[in-house]
Amino acid sequence: MTQESPFKLETKPSLAAQVVDRITGMIVGGELSDGDRLPSEADLAEQMGVSRTALREGMRTLEARGLLETRRGIGTVVRSVSADQLVLPLSLFADASGGAVSFEQFHTARSILEVEMAAIAARNATDDDVKQLRRFLEDMEAGVGDADAFATSDAGFHQFVASMTGNPLLELLLAALRRLLEEHIRQVVAYIDPAIDVLPYHTAILRAVEARDPEAARSAMQDHLRQVRENYHMATRGADRGSAR
Repeated sequence: MTQESPFKLETKPSLAAQVVDRITGMIVGGELSDGDRLPSEADLAEQMGVSRTALREGMRTLEARGLLETRRGIGTVVRSVSADQLVLPLSLFADASGGAVSFEQFHTARSILEVEMAAIAARNATDDDVKQLRRFLEDMEAGVGDADAFATSDAGFHQFVASMTGNPLLELLLAALRRLLEEHIRQVVAYIDPAIDVLPYHTAILRAVEARDPEAARSAMQDHLRQVRENYHMATRGADRGSAR
């Protein structure tokens, strides 16, 4: 008996895949909204012209994607599309890449995004924004001796700058990098002096934003990211020396 090649293509999408595509399209197109209850399994299978087995498989996929949820006593309902659902695939890729995303690739992506984000944030800043950004900086100062707390506050500072752009796509893109950002900060902070190598640069960004000076904010972020690269190399050299002992 000839073994079927694993590369063989299906001639058409499975019925379960068609269920996923149809319901996803209805959610994206606005035919189904957050909180809408779907018909019962038997009714929906009949309406879609598929078996209940194919329907269940498709529904499991949609629930795994966060588009549907089953509520006791209610049935299957539509969930709103959240930022977490969009960010998770990139975050999972970064976690599971096994080093496929190098520091330089990560740093380049950050630089492309964050330099201009800082300039836009400075143009858009409100007094409340400046106060919140200052609170993140104060949390960083308080967390200097705690790598986890420092990483969380540092990443929060940058995420808040992204939110100040008023552009949800920019905010989502940076959020997708946030897990990598926090992990990088944790790895580096033990080998540098945050009071010299990190905090002054964030202070400069804050001052530029407070002054509503886009060019100064852009320059301050560029200076910070140049130092981030230097911090990384200092940490790498420190780790290499430690492992050689």
